[in-house]
Amino acid sequence: MIKRLQDTPVYSSTQVNIEAEIFNTIRIATLRLTLPIRLTLPRFQYIDVIIDHDSWACVDRSLNDLPVIAWTEFEITNRSTLHLPVSCKISNYHFQSSQVVEGALSFTKMALEGQLSTHASNSMPPTSPSNISPLYCAVPKKKFPTALI
Repeated sequence: MIKRLQDTPVYSSTQVNIEAEIFNTIRIATLRLTLPIRLTLPRFQYIDVIIDHDSWACVDRSLNDLPVIAWTEFEITNRSTLHLPVSCKISNYHFQSSQVVEGALSFTKMALEGQLSTHASNSMPPTSPSNISPLYCAVPKKKFPTALI
């Protein structure tokens, strides 16, 4: 997706902070779900959200996925806390893109929480009930070298 964003002229761009709760949920989804993740925004007839490892973009489905707005260049390399906002670059590709920003990330967070919950309940073995959400309990399966065990 990032290549497509670089090929499209930007109307304006600026640095913004994304709430930690929203960023963390979307980041977990990029690690656990098949990418790219595509969601349709309910308030807008032709606007979809496409989530990839390095970018999140709202695109106009009726115009061959022309970007409307995109979040890129997430500053996570020196991130040591999960509760603080994450800085990133937001690029506007349309003069009315601010109308999309208001609800796009909130909707995306809610939709991905549902998908992650379903994914976690499908991939976890049955266990005793717990007060901890299955969203935060599912651990990706990794193969460890036998030399470390």
